[in-house]
Amino acid sequence: MIQHVTHHELEHLYANAVNTIQSQKNFQDAVKELEEVAKAGHGKAALFLAELYYQGFRVERDSLKAQYWQKMATLQA
Repeated sequence: MIQHVTHHELEHLYANAVNTIQSQKNFQDAVKELEEVAKAGHGKAALFLAELYYQGFRVERDSLKAQYWQKMATLQA
């Protein structure tokens, strides 16, 4: 679990996970990393996860997870 990191470090972790997803490599690990970053307070990561689950993009479509991550993104804004 990610603890006590700067916003800059979270931004770097987020960018790495998104790049991994977009390059279609190691997708499951990238989603797990995005979840860790989002739980650590990164709103863009939470919003990205909400979109993944809402659209079912390379994950099983899950409206409850999409709503959860959307709510987290809103709280972190």
